[in-house]
Amino acid sequence: MTGPHPHAHPGTRPGGGAEPVTLPATLAARPTDARRGLPVPPVNEHPDPHGGPPCVDFTTIDTATAIHLATERRCSLCGEPIGYWVGFLGTARTAELGQFADPPGHPECQRAAVRLCPHIMLRHHRRARDDRPGAGMIPPGSHGDKPQAWVLGITRDYRTMFLPEHGYAVYLPAPFRATETYTYGPDGRLNTTPVIRRR
Repeated sequence: MTGPHPHAHPGTRPGGGAEPVTLPATLAARPTDARRGLPVPPVNEHPDPHGGPPCVDFTTIDTATAIHLATERRCSLCGEPIGYWVGFLGTARTAELGQFADPPGHPECQRAAVRLCPHIMLRHHRRARDDRPGAGMIPPGSHGDKPQAWVLGITRDYRTMFLPEHGYAVYLPAPFRATETYTYGPDGRLNTTPVIRRR
């Protein structure tokens, strides 16, 4: 499960500390959010209702973009084609059910996201207000509720199922070949050394 040549992110890990986050080249090439200094995934760019530049909202996923990328087997975080292995990041419950609200991506990009996203990295981090403008939504079971642990499941294939009555999609991975479980330490920070299980 190898990825592209990594690049060191110039920022620091959420919550302080000088340890740089290593980014895959495809994620490092994404536009950077000026306020947060983070690469902007294509699924977090939302159409401006007034016809201006896309609005960046890290708290919601643009459903149309997510489905388009998943259908073309492209990474939801960097937008580039996914190779042999595909990753799904979610809670232990979503991994158990095999139903993810968040779209698939490169395992390398998702490992970087685990270390960059304050909502994931910090147990007590609070999201921004839910009344922010944006064309996306937080479907039930997605990253709206803080879990006790995060699971990165790695597989070969998946299916995309759009639920028109709810206005969002769910992603159904094939059985995982490996899982990486990330848990919080006593200080409330995520332990970035996962428990790995291969099947």
